[in-house]
Amino acid sequence: MTSPDVVFVLLAGIAFVGFVLDALFDRIRIPRMLPLLLVGIALVQSGIVPTHDLAVLTAFIPYVSGLTIAFILFAVGLEIRFGELARVLGRATLFTLSLQTATALVLAVVVFETFHWEFLFALVFGFGLSGPSSVAVPALLRVARVGDRLRTTLLFESVASDVLQLLAPLILIGIYLTGHYSFVSVGESLLWGVVGSAAAGIVAGILWLVILDRLRTFTAGYTWTLTITIVLATYGLADLIGFNPAITIFVFGLMLGNSLLLDADRTAIVTWRTSALRRMLYGLRQRFRLSTGGLDVPHIQQVHKEVSFFASSFFFVYLGLLFQPAGLSALVVAVPIGLAVVMLAMRVGFLPLLRGYFDPAPAAARRERTIAAFNISRGLSAAVVATLPLSLGIRIPYFLDLMFLGILFSAVVSSIGIFALYSPAEASRPPPGPPPTREEGGGPDGGAPPRDPAAVAAPPAAPDAPVSRPPLPSDRPHGTVPEANRGATAPVDDRRVR
Repeated sequence: MTSPDVVFVLLAGIAFVGFVLDALFDRIRIPRMLPLLLVGIALVQSGIVPTHDLAVLTAFIPYVSGLTIAFILFAVGLEIRFGELARVLGRATLFTLSLQTATALVLAVVVFETFHWEFLFALVFGFGLSGPSSVAVPALLRVARVGDRLRTTLLFESVASDVLQLLAPLILIGIYLTGHYSFVSVGESLLWGVVGSAAAGIVAGILWLVILDRLRTFTAGYTWTLTITIVLATYGLADLIGFNPAITIFVFGLMLGNSLLLDADRTAIVTWRTSALRRMLYGLRQRFRLSTGGLDVPHIQQVHKEVSFFASSFFFVYLGLLFQPAGLSALVVAVPIGLAVVMLAMRVGFLPLLRGYFDPAPAAARRERTIAAFNISRGLSAAVVATLPLSLGIRIPYFLDLMFLGILFSAVVSSIGIFALYSPAEASRPPPGPPPTREEGGGPDGGAPPRDPAAVAAPPAAPDAPVSRPPLPSDRPHGTVPEANRGATAPVDDRRVR
């Protein structure tokens, strides 16, 4: 068993290495997922973490994945604004579902033809590796420069992909175990897993806002601590009821991150010109008497950003610890490399669906296409699906090894592409962050502040041009008379005469 002293040193080292990789991303152009994965593999291969501890680490997958999902997806929800999400939701959904379904089918056909599994198992494998990781994508977008619409689309894709990656394999394995399927039952599962989970997140968000408002005197200074305990409790309850906890936590974060729209003091007069979203939220605030007086959103965002950074860094190393590369055949290694290339090719083929979301400047558009195309790193959901058949007593040859190698080589291909094609010299603007709130001068839905038309229309003054102003009396030489007053009689002061 690894000693506690070594564990503490390793945790500190993981956090420091993750920070250095993020800070130097513009120079080294390597996302931190791959280096931290390799650190985890090296810890096992060097004997620092004994191999007999791997069984314990594997048993902790549900707990580590649950904590990571709760922290990361809550942070993603806090950063996304309703207005921006509404603008990209339709195209982002089309892009995510079409790309993920096509990728899953192609990967399933490859492993079916190569290893001659049952096609149902091949589909489980294909959906398990069909979408980008909801942990890796926020970590990449934390340092990469992309536009707000593309950023929101990629974050939404990572959340939706995690849901489909977990939900589809569970439905397929359920069909295998029961021996029959029904479109009605599948539809009910999807409806319960998506709509029900989102509704649970909305209810949890409203309840927590009510509690914070009623107890604002007692919760001052402890907002983040109390909120994160509710996040963990919401995750556990959603999982117990049968909801998808990833969607529930994401929507819970959306409710809290956009809670300023519920504040009566900051809500403009609701007229027919006001957006439907603002009218709905205003009515919600009036009905439940909600206020954000007890919620310090910027404080929660800042603290949680740091905590989620550590959680994601630790998770990448944890995934590396689970790899056991010994005794693998050349075929088992070669197939995941080919699958990673297939993931990249499928993604490039579907990028035209996002054409309107890239920057109009050629250099910036090239940088954004690089991030969108090479955003293929798999992680959390794939690791859970990898252990799913074995936990149910289903043995599929090479399934576990292929899944873990698929995670590793997807990170390798993603890192190589970003390193080769991403141009940090062109990224002159600061990394993207959440849009400014209304308190910080943002627009009504958390966007950029409205511009003054007069200020926009006025051309900028030349830097060295003299400023024109009317002449002052002090500008005349002493003793001179203005030209307009020469020859005129000076007015007589009646008080002097008298």
